[in-house]
Amino acid sequence: MIGEISALGCALCWAASSTLTKSLAGKFNPLNLNLLRCAAASILLWGIIPFTPGTQALVQAPGVSLLFLALSALIGIAVGDTLYIRGLRLINVTLAFPISQSAMPLFTLAVAIIFLGEEITWSLSLGTGLVLGGIYLITEPGWRRRHPQTNPPAENRRTGISLVICASLLWAISISLLKVGLQGVSLILANGVRLPLAVLVLLFLILFQKPLPQPTTPKFRDVALVAITGLLGFGLGGILFLQAILYSGAAKATVLTSAAPLFGLPLSLLFLKERVTGSVIAGTVLGVLGIGFIV
Repeated sequence: MIGEISALGCALCWAASSTLTKSLAGKFNPLNLNLLRCAAASILLWGIIPFTPGTQALVQAPGVSLLFLALSALIGIAVGDTLYIRGLRLINVTLAFPISQSAMPLFTLAVAIIFLGEEITWSLSLGTGLVLGGIYLITEPGWRRRHPQTNPPAENRRTGISLVICASLLWAISISLLKVGLQGVSLILANGVRLPLAVLVLLFLILFQKPLPQPTTPKFRDVALVAITGLLGFGLGGILFLQAILYSGAAKATVLTSAAPLFGLPLSLLFLKERVTGSVIAGTVLGVLGIGFIV
């Protein structure tokens, strides 16, 4: 149960982080925003590593594990997350987030079966279908009916969806690399290796990218909120996700974390006072049933 509980905790962190990121995406260039998020989480992790597991653990870690952790960071964080943030600038988070959380489990299931040899049981397959169906009912088409005036233009929508799907595929590959990279490496150290590497790659990309106009001049509050998204998504959420992969496997962990949109219902009721429709209730019930089959 440790892996399953960790995956659901990760889903909550990612839901909150993605919502915050969307509110900030128009104020930063995508690479800059991703760099700040990774840097904030890196500082936190390297403040913890000297105490647990200790800096000597980096020297003792298997070289193959470190190589796979580095590759997962480059593919999933540096490239995948940057594509996702670009997609967020073109489409609504209530469209981008469910698409990514639906596509990523399907990609990861395929990769886990083909390359990791993970066993896919009937309960996992059924639970996956129920969770994805629940996400669809919660977000599409109900969201568009409630907010038709905020739909993005068709061209932006197609480009944004394509970027989000590409990001999901890269995340799935990254997750499979993580499964191998976690052998003999503590969870905190694993993220402590991945995130600084992602920071270096992002710095390189920023230095050599074509000059882009800054959407606005970010305020200190905006920078602080970006740091919080990094701490939630890469810090706490990242550690919980690695723990979920370690104890439950890549396929099950990814499907459970894809339930993140289900957390949007109570949050919208408590903080946004949104009206609950029949499709939202049905989607939530389906999602909870799906989680029950998987756990």
